[in-house]
Amino acid sequence: MRGRWLALASALFALALIAGARMRRLHEPRFPPLSELKAGPFAFQDAMLAAAGYRAPAADLAWIHLLQYAAGSLPEYADHPGHPYEHLATLSLRVTRLDPSFHRAVLFAAGILGWFHGIERPDEAAKLLHEGMRRTPEQPMYAIYLAALAYKKEGDTDRMIALLESSFDRPETPSTMKSILANLRQSRGEHREALVLWARILESDRDRSEHARARLKIAELRGLLAKPPAKKP
Repeated sequence: MRGRWLALASALFALALIAGARMRRLHEPRFPPLSELKAGPFAFQDAMLAAAGYRAPAADLAWIHLLQYAAGSLPEYADHPGHPYEHLATLSLRVTRLDPSFHRAVLFAAGILGWFHGIERPDEAAKLLHEGMRRTPEQPMYAIYLAALAYKKEGDTDRMIALLESSFDRPETPSTMKSILANLRQSRGEHREALVLWARILESDRDRSEHARARLKIAELRGLLAKPPAKKP
């Protein structure tokens, strides 16, 4: 009988330790309060995981949903015709509200909103970056992107590209942003510079998602550079 009580007491003590650890994770300073989680198709799931102390895994799952949405395969957040990526900022904020240290979600979305061809909603990108900076002001990439957006608004493309390229090799820089930069160079007729950027993408293990595109672009740019310059009339 005494052995059973000891076993039960040990089990209760272990449960208390687990609960205490979960509460410490729940109230860890880098995690905002649960009240900041917004309504949406995944709100119940997020709240349950966060309340159980699993905010970081919940953010990982939210990141997967964000990538699925960007690829056009998240039916819970379907865009209205003529409004591409209308939910991108919302899904990015969902990630950072679960785990503010998940910087790449904000940077990924801000890069598309600020510079993706055919999207270019810099004000929305800036608002998203300010939200990320409010949560983790120590992340320098937010300030870099905001400064680059300011140059974009001023029409100073040279400084904008130079600033963005200064962070090209930082681990936080999304592969999508690197591709955007390479395409910007090509759109300006700077084929050699674009070729160098695509080659750097192809050499980086972190950018495997862009390797297939990089190979195609490198072949395209080499073909363009091999052509003799057009004769002036």
